Amino acid sequence: MKAYIGLGAVLLALIVSGPAWAAPSPPSQVIAGVGFDGSEAARYDAQRDDYVVSNLGPAGEGNDGFISRVAPDGKVTQLKWIAGGVGGVTLIQPLGIYLKGDLLYVADIRTVRTFDRRTGAPRKSFEIPGALRLNDLVVADDGTVYVTDSGQGEQAGALYRIDAAGRVTSFAERSPALERPNGIALTADGLIVHGGRGVNLVYRDRDGHIVREQTLPTGQFDGIVLAPDGSLLVASQLGRNVYRVPADGSAPTVVAEGIEVPAAIGLDTRRDRLLVPQIRAGSLSLFDLTP
Repeated sequence: MKAYIGLGAVLLALIVSGPAWAAPSPPSQVIAGVGFDGSEAARYDAQRDDYVVSNLGPAGEGNDGFISRVAPDGKVTQLKWIAGGVGGVTLIQPLGIYLKGDLLYVADIRTVRTFDRRTGAPRKSFEIPGALRLNDLVVADDGTVYVTDSGQGEQAGALYRIDAAGRVTSFAERSPALERPNGIALTADGLIVHGGRGVNLVYRDRDGHIVREQTLPTGQFDGIVLAPDGSLLVASQLGRNVYRVPADGSAPTVVAEGIEVPAAIGLDTRRDRLLVPQIRAGSLSLFDLTP
């Protein structure tokens, strides 16, 4: 009986707290020297069981950005799976990427572009009037796209929305109060969460109204990813780490650290593995979150 009660307590603890992620440890693998050029964002493609990585390409606004595909063992299977200037593709400094349905969504400076998830062929593009530097994006189940604009120079950032019919509207007006928004995600309860140069995560409803804010120990946020247990994984460039932010509002914990400049992170949900691209290093680090 005592053994049974002990097992029940353990199971209850797992249900309440989510997966038993390990204490921060070095990456299990660093993929570098393979041809990445400004590796900015990484996402897990569950349909193909591999990773998609966006690359800014050379400095300047040339049509020379590209998207890579990487196998879970770290082998780059297609360095330039989608490449600007090839096959009618336009990719100008692609930053945020997102996989939804049959499409890959890419934010590149002032346009959100979509590509066939299987073939990489270009599909529809949505120009964002007035955009300065689009950064990250997320796609809701109803097809609505939410995209951040980090601003440029002395100009503040903004948030935009593209509905399922392709209509572009403002989601949050350009303002210094947005703190140059970067990462964006959808929470398990349908809120839009974003973060930028400050230390606060901002949660909004679908009308753009702020529902709540949450302060983390360090800020200058980049990628934000929803985990299967409802928690958020948040990359802090100032902290050189990645936080796990529980859905119940309890204190965040560090799941990866010692990262020079963590960018738009991804999560391999099959292996419980964190994907951390680093722009300047031209690399992708893999962190196993469970023992």
